[in-house]
Amino acid sequence: MRRRLALLIAFAGVAERLPAQNAGREPERLFRDRTPLEITIRAPFPELFKDRDTLEAKPVAGVLEFKDERRGAVSVPLTLETRGHFRLRRTTCAFAPLKVRFDKEQAKGTVFASQGSIKLVTHCQNGDRHQQNLLIEEGVYRMYNVLTPLSHRTRLARIRYVQTPDTTKVVTRYGFFIEDDEEMAKRNNGRLLMQTGGTFNQMAAGQMDLVSVFQYLIGNTDWSVFAIHNIRIIDVQGGEYQPVAYDFDFSGLVGSAYASPDQRLPIKSVKDRLYRGPCRAIEDLMPVLARFHQAKDTMYSVLTEVPGLDPKRAKEATDYLDGFFKRVKQPKDFDDAMGYACRGR
Repeated sequence: MRRRLALLIAFAGVAERLPAQNAGREPERLFRDRTPLEITIRAPFPELFKDRDTLEAKPVAGVLEFKDERRGAVSVPLTLETRGHFRLRRTTCAFAPLKVRFDKEQAKGTVFASQGSIKLVTHCQNGDRHQQNLLIEEGVYRMYNVLTPLSHRTRLARIRYVQTPDTTKVVTRYGFFIEDDEEMAKRNNGRLLMQTGGTFNQMAAGQMDLVSVFQYLIGNTDWSVFAIHNIRIIDVQGGEYQPVAYDFDFSGLVGSAYASPDQRLPIKSVKDRLYRGPCRAIEDLMPVLARFHQAKDTMYSVLTEVPGLDPKRAKEATDYLDGFFKRVKQPKDFDDAMGYACRGR
């Protein structure tokens, strides 16, 4: 406790230099609530998963059913497409990630109002560990939301997947919807940039540092600003470019069985942390490290309180996060962690 108090006092003088929190506007209705949805999706899933082309998706028609608080039982037509790259492979996921396209007219007045095309993260495989990994990944988004509004909102759902036309084949698993990129940008009074990536120096320094430290916190090296890989860049009010991280299944915190680091990196496992952000003097990173320390309890709470998460899996996750916060207590240790980013300097 004394060490933690001393750190807060040490950081107090730099707290005002934390990256700006853009108020923006509230999310669309689907993402204003964190209560898990109970839904059914009926579709010809064997047909959908037969062809897994990363460049040319082949949509199928389906129906989404749920109980709406205003309208009672609701049935909304939709189309489904497979999406992704690594998780799209048959050898990785039997149940591929999906893109859900709504008819906005049909969805009016429901929790899905204003949604056009959104991502649905699915359970990948049937084993319990895969389900728990999905819940941890959704929790990572919740942790990220605690730190900054420049992040995607999510909505957990308990989903009955009913295969058609043979409706006797039913699988019930958790999944979660991810806020559309453009909606996330608009919510933060910005516009999405998709043509090219950029350099660290072109990004707003405070937000770039926050993203880099967050990726280190969760043990994720599977991202690149230059290649806009698992990163979105938004231009807020015609000023600085703001990086936004997403897609965290390759992080050490999630610990997916299929995840491994790039062979060019000096680590052997995704559990091994490697800082891949810009090289900074530790003094420049102190405001961002202060934010993480101040948000620690809230981040732990939103992660461990994800519905359906097994307490043992939650403990495993917080134990992993503890390794990061030991470095925050001793800023010099975090300075050492930047060795890879600062090599050759």
